[in-house]
Amino acid sequence: MILAVAAVAATGSAAAQAPGEGQTPGKRATPAPGLKFTLERLGNFAYAGDPVLVRVAVFNTAETAYANTGGIDLVGSLSVIDESKGEALKARQGRAADNRSEPQVLPPGGFFGYIKDLREVVEGLDVPGRYDVRLAAGETPPELVTVVVISPYDPATAYRATIDTDYGKLTFDLLGKEAPHHVQNFYDLANQGYYDGTLFHAIVKGIEIHGGDKTGNAQSSPGYTLEPEISADLHHKRGSLSMFRTGPRDHGSLFVISLTDSPNLDGALTMFGSLASGDETLTALENLPTTGTRENPPYRPLQPARIRSIRVAPAPEGSAATAAGTSNPNEPAAVKPEEAAPGGQQ
Repeated sequence: MILAVAAVAATGSAAAQAPGEGQTPGKRATPAPGLKFTLERLGNFAYAGDPVLVRVAVFNTAETAYANTGGIDLVGSLSVIDESKGEALKARQGRAADNRSEPQVLPPGGFFGYIKDLREVVEGLDVPGRYDVRLAAGETPPELVTVVVISPYDPATAYRATIDTDYGKLTFDLLGKEAPHHVQNFYDLANQGYYDGTLFHAIVKGIEIHGGDKTGNAQSSPGYTLEPEISADLHHKRGSLSMFRTGPRDHGSLFVISLTDSPNLDGALTMFGSLASGDETLTALENLPTTGTRENPPYRPLQPARIRSIRVAPAPEGSAATAAGTSNPNEPAAVKPEEAAPGGQQ
């Protein structure tokens, strides 16, 4: 199911409702000046079938205590909209939290809240997609965050990535057997929309193209690095897809597309894909004029080279994509919080 929710803060009032009385999705609560409501995500995405966790809380910002005799229906103030249909998901019966667990009095500066699985709040979060989550509490307009549910990654499946650019499409057969952690990481980032709207921030004609940065200057990161997965059987050539290197570990999101045979990268970068189609698009990107070395960062295209989207799906039969096998490739050493700023091996 889904998971991602961005932090939401709404200043307004609380609902004084009896426990078990679920509200209509989006219905506002009775005013209570001085109460501030928050909604926070506890993950960037979720696989279909996994918990969709959010934290909802209320803070008393007033100088006087708030008498919480009737309870505050935080959970009942949540609603979820399916973006593709523009429709609210059906609220589950009895979804409101038990207000007997709430404090009777909320002192100045006090707060309480819940961590809630949204699957317990509404029906239908078992379908991959994008969903808008709203917290409608008090008299302020409902705050909105987007959560994403993607199909679970299957290490026994071979995958193909499609990069849709302003200059055409590139498809890459992913090497799940040789680089299982990198392929799953790319699958997760791509399918949650991490790369959508980003730029190829560096193009060195005849050498390589760099992408995967959300700022356009190679300074962004998903917040972690990856253990390199170097295979002696793989050799970098035109159309090889590799992960950028940051010191002893690989970057979490920045990738490199080789534009020529690059034996100097063999053993240095983790190769996790190869071009299946779109060489004409690669050529169009390669021929874009750039700043060269006149600016920092160098080789920035003079006109935006935009990645409209990247999506990863099962590869067709007969492709060069490989699969890791039936075991789960997730291991504690695969992903590590970022230790170094982006940059390094090229």
